[in-house]
Amino acid sequence: MEFKVLPIKNRDLFLRYAVPCGDVLVRRGELDKKLLDEMGNAVRSGRDVDFPIEDKFKVASRMCTILAKRMQKDVIDDEVIRKYFLVEHEKAILWRKQIKPDIDVRECKVYAGKVRKIEDNRALVHTPLGEIMLRTDFREGLKLKEGDWISKHYGYISEKLSQNHVSAMHKKDRV
Repeated sequence: MEFKVLPIKNRDLFLRYAVPCGDVLVRRGELDKKLLDEMGNAVRSGRDVDFPIEDKFKVASRMCTILAKRMQKDVIDDEVIRKYFLVEHEKAILWRKQIKPDIDVRECKVYAGKVRKIEDNRALVHTPLGEIMLRTDFREGLKLKEGDWISKHYGYISEKLSQNHVSAMHKKDRV
């Protein structure tokens, strides 16, 4: 029986989380570097990509499909994307690390952080890893300012977070 991945409704949000880990897929030969760059440029510029991204990030799209079905949804929407990357992602990468030992778990985990300072295309962010500089390539339209909560994936700010999302992430860490 073939596994059918559900369509991704907000491709921009999905790619904000998926593109930062794309270099791992490129190193493995599972994703073309030119294609990854095209997807990253699409996110930076706010334009859509004209091919099925579900095929490029197979683990994330499949995990999101499983989660969406559990949530009784027929599409991978914002709620599913955030639940996967902000809450469930860590379990998936710990499982994948057993199969693919090249995963840097510390970098691949998605953390909440608070913006301390913004300069050029980087931001100083306080995270559970300490204060780190993160790329703000994807901040177009986010209107980040000091004190905002964000999600960090690899060296990127993926999105600005609501207090509810931050609370869900912290609750996950206490369980």
